[in-house]
Amino acid sequence: MEFPISNRYFQESSRDAQEAKRQLVLANRILANEGVFDAFGHISIRNPEDPQTFFISRAISPELVTMEDIIALNLRGELAQGNPEFQTFGERAIHCAVYEARPDVMCVCHPHPLELIPFASTDVPLRSIYHQDVTFYDGIPVFTDLTPECGMLINTLELGRALAAQLGSRRGILIRNHGVVVVGESVPRAVYSAITLRDNAKVLLQALAMGSEIHYIGREEAEAGTYQQFCKLGLARSWNYWCVNAKKAYPDIENLEH
Repeated sequence: MEFPISNRYFQESSRDAQEAKRQLVLANRILANEGVFDAFGHISIRNPEDPQTFFISRAISPELVTMEDIIALNLRGELAQGNPEFQTFGERAIHCAVYEARPDVMCVCHPHPLELIPFASTDVPLRSIYHQDVTFYDGIPVFTDLTPECGMLINTLELGRALAAQLGSRRGILIRNHGVVVVGESVPRAVYSAITLRDNAKVLLQALAMGSEIHYIGREEAEAGTYQQFCKLGLARSWNYWCVNAKKAYPDIENLEH
């Protein structure tokens, strides 16, 4: 039986460029409101009208992003559409390289949650302990090929492609002493994975501090859980919840979906 899904805010895929831009603004505000983004971090969406380009905001804090701040870049990181006076993110190479390597990816997110840094700077693996964070069941590696001259940033296509190669078909990759890259087949899936990955890291740090054996979630359980979380009903519940909270915090986006 098919159950009706509340689409007051939820829409998994964007039908055109304008919808993609609106969804991207919402994603920035959600991730800022949920504490995954702070003054830094960025998220992009592949242009549904031209898959060789993607939308991303100019280089401003995520909680300030509006429709007017969205630009389009090609897979070389060059401006394809938007204000030529806007400053772009230095790490746009991450987005370029992942979209180039992964035709299945429609969204790339790069935050720096503090809860993830212990796992990006030690040999302790980040594994699922929290049932709502199971979408990384095939592992989350750590990208370590940073060079001193890059300033701990993935700011060249060469570094971006090296990261994309190590990411492979996975949903995420940590960057040593830096942050994480999370990808998804849609913006809601990437946002869901970014938020729950942060939450899982927080719970895992608490469990590790207890000094007892940890009962991690197994692969088969995680695969089944991912299906449940990414089905329309589960994803809509999460997205609608985050949208309501973001619109309370940022009244200027109240009518964004219209």
